[in-house]
Amino acid sequence: MLPGRVVRGRQNPLHWKQPARLRKARKASKLSASALALAAGVNNSSVAHLEAGVGVPRLSTVERIANALKLSPAYLAFGTEGPWEPMEGVALRCNGLAARAREARTTRGLSLREADRRAGRADGTLREFEAGTMPGLDTLEAVAKALSVTPAWLAFGIGPMEAPARRSRLAAAPTRSNLPGVP
Repeated sequence: MLPGRVVRGRQNPLHWKQPARLRKARKASKLSASALALAAGVNNSSVAHLEAGVGVPRLSTVERIANALKLSPAYLAFGTEGPWEPMEGVALRCNGLAARAREARTTRGLSLREADRRAGRADGTLREFEAGTMPGLDTLEAVAKALSVTPAWLAFGIGPMEAPARRSRLAAAPTRSNLPGVP
């Protein structure tokens, strides 16, 4: 469920536009919601609910729908551009989440508790990730931000691992010395 208000000055989560991306892709493929659900192997009402913004989908659901639409799951989930690549066998890319989460956390020298705290999630969230529990897009995006990795890499192993450095507000604020025409 999406919040009714957005805090000014903060970037909206990448997954918020997932319903619109899904609707656009489904219509472009000329499939009904139920036909797409059948092709993706998900619950008959899942596609319609996701397009309506009811709830936040789990990674496995997004990947199955993306594969049925021949889209990159990273694009459908987070808007990250990239080509669709057919999967060999039956495994989903998101099944590698546990190993990627562990790698990112240990590379940064974070404990499970510290990573959960940075993500603003309950204790045990990252432990569940690392045990193979499939999270929703909202939780995954918060954890990716806390680990300074891209959500697409953490979720699906697509794209670069490292999140781009963000400008700090202080560095971006104009000062008298960096204004044009001011000595």
